[in-house]
Amino acid sequence: MRIRMKHIAVVCALAALVGCGGGEGTHRPAGVEAETAQFRIVLPDEPKPWEKTAAEELEHYLGLCLGGNSLTVEGRHGVTFHVGDTAFARDQGLPFESFKEEEWRIKSFGRNVVLSGGGTRGTLYAVYRFLEDGCGVRWWGDGDEDVPEPKPLAFGVLDRRGKPFFECRNIYRWRKADPRTAVRNRLNDNGNSPIPLSLGGAFTYGPPHLAHTWDWYVPFSKYGKEHPEWYSLWDGKRIGGDHQGQLCLTCPGLTDEFARRLEDYIAKGSADAAAKGFAAPRIYDISQNDGTMKFCKCPSCTAERAKCGHTGLMLKFVNATVDKAAKAHPDLLFSTLAYHLTEPVPSNGVVAAENVIVRLCNTTQNMATGILDPDNKFMHDQVIAWKDYTKHLYVWEYGIIYHKLKGYPFPSEFYIPEKYRFYAENGVRGFLIEHEDFEQSDMYELKFYLERKMLEDPFQESEGLIEDFMTRYYGAAGEMILEARKLLDRRRREKKAFIRWFPSMGEFSFFSNDDLAEVKRLFDEAAALVKGDRKREDRVARAYLSFGRLADFRAKFGGKHPPEKGVSDKPFFDIPTDDLSSENHEKSAIDFVKDIEIGDPLSGGDLVTRIKVTDTDKEGYYRLPFEIGVYDPIAKKTILKKRWEKPLGEGYCWYSAGRVKLPEQGFFAYFTRKWTVQVPACLPGMNGNEFEVKALVKFTGPMFFPGSKESNEIRIARLAYVEP
Repeated sequence: MRIRMKHIAVVCALAALVGCGGGEGTHRPAGVEAETAQFRIVLPDEPKPWEKTAAEELEHYLGLCLGGNSLTVEGRHGVTFHVGDTAFARDQGLPFESFKEEEWRIKSFGRNVVLSGGGTRGTLYAVYRFLEDGCGVRWWGDGDEDVPEPKPLAFGVLDRRGKPFFECRNIYRWRKADPRTAVRNRLNDNGNSPIPLSLGGAFTYGPPHLAHTWDWYVPFSKYGKEHPEWYSLWDGKRIGGDHQGQLCLTCPGLTDEFARRLEDYIAKGSADAAAKGFAAPRIYDISQNDGTMKFCKCPSCTAERAKCGHTGLMLKFVNATVDKAAKAHPDLLFSTLAYHLTEPVPSNGVVAAENVIVRLCNTTQNMATGILDPDNKFMHDQVIAWKDYTKHLYVWEYGIIYHKLKGYPFPSEFYIPEKYRFYAENGVRGFLIEHEDFEQSDMYELKFYLERKMLEDPFQESEGLIEDFMTRYYGAAGEMILEARKLLDRRRREKKAFIRWFPSMGEFSFFSNDDLAEVKRLFDEAAALVKGDRKREDRVARAYLSFGRLADFRAKFGGKHPPEKGVSDKPFFDIPTDDLSSENHEKSAIDFVKDIEIGDPLSGGDLVTRIKVTDTDKEGYYRLPFEIGVYDPIAKKTILKKRWEKPLGEGYCWYSAGRVKLPEQGFFAYFTRKWTVQVPACLPGMNGNEFEVKALVKFTGPMFFPGSKESNEIRIARLAYVEP
């Protein structure tokens, strides 16, 4: 018998544990009397791996919550917890087979308490709900938890049951996300990080991957020469590869190859899971490559697309592949993506097969507001429409924004409950929420807390959830931090700002420098309120990071520079491209490098963006003419563009693209006809005003100067927005 803490006894049936006897006996360790023992934990005679884990978790956390204090249930001491499918639970009419998968039950019978449930996770959920709801334990994230100070615990009659609402609950946090954090928060998948059977396993995806798998099935690098007909016909060429091309979905024989490869992956998924002690995968993905929308333009695909749209053509291909492979696997589901061009519902009567999951991706949303806002009408309407085209409608959500601005502030937390309630009311059954990069994500801990709460029960009372989090997580500082977040939300609503999932700097101009100063005051006050509490000091500092990034950017680039020779005789905004540019290129074509330009005073000694052009630039986008432009991503149009047929000189030169009135909300400058370097810089005073756009650029190599011995490079040092 194990005694991990004084006065705590755990009773189990494992023969390896000396003195456990018959498993559900009442063995008492020497020196511990029945009337003084705080609690005992009883397991089944042959406990399952997840039942053992549930008992260990209960023992550990309940012991911490009690310390040396008393525990009573229904006014009685000497409490016994019956964890899992015990004989006592069966005698009380609560056998394992009476529960649905993932259903959990907490029920007291005097001093005896049953913590049990269905499937491989129900018992774990019963224990975690008891510890969270009854004892006040919180698991905020990996390695981040709160356990209340030890105190006596007195429970009345316990009789609660529940079951997570959505069938698939996956918050993709990163490749090495702790599976214990996921299960403690009632998530049943964990991105790329597997959940072992000791934690109940997962409702998870098999190989090759959980999304964007077409190039995994038929890699263009392997089959492109032998079977070019399998791949997209685009501008007269067959192209393929993730982020580069798609497939010819009407190509004869391609579904046969996919079905054969799918069978191989199913066999591999089952074998790998068995070897590692994991549950077998439940879902296999067949979905389009990421990034590119270069769908096939061959006559057959074009004709089919005219009948049923991009989405219908894709679904026909997926349905046919699954039909060939799935007959031997009636217990499996197969997923595909409704992503970008395939987000609208199909036409001409095409629907998903009975065992096909359609994961609708929310790529068009305003990240800072709710699903009921007119800004998000497209996603709102697609959810309502899609439920008539698939039996298994899932949603791929985004909890963070991307680009170099992924750590900037946006007040999405106030709309999370509304969003998931809407999804629940309109037939959505599962989720993957991308919420990676927790080190950078805005208000990650609060948003993760709300997301997992809503995935478990979207209809729960949500009014107090944010306040509860603020109080528990930040203590006395919570009120100040909540006030700062409410200010952010209020300004966003007043300015009707639209924050896309790939935003530009201009989209954050709704929050003024005065607002940032007020936020700094609130956080200074918050920090003072928790001074000396190291854990909460760190939490307050993390909560300020997104505001701090915005403030730091404006402090660095926010002031207009005085006139400078070679730039202008008028004030201008000076934007170094290396700090803000996003690399939008195929790495096989160029080498995107940031380096210090030595010995050229015009470069200012700053880091510069270097595009090292190689022979693989077959499309010639990096050759002359050279292009600079400005793009409005909200209106989806280029608002300024100029090309140069040859360099202005051999050193650094200022290239003026001309004058343009900048949009009120969001824009970026781009360079080269490939749009390789995109600079989404925007500062207060720029939006809605007219500027001349200039860039400091240098060309080297024989591509630009015949006879040159240098390598072919385009070096971009600075970007200037000059007052007219």
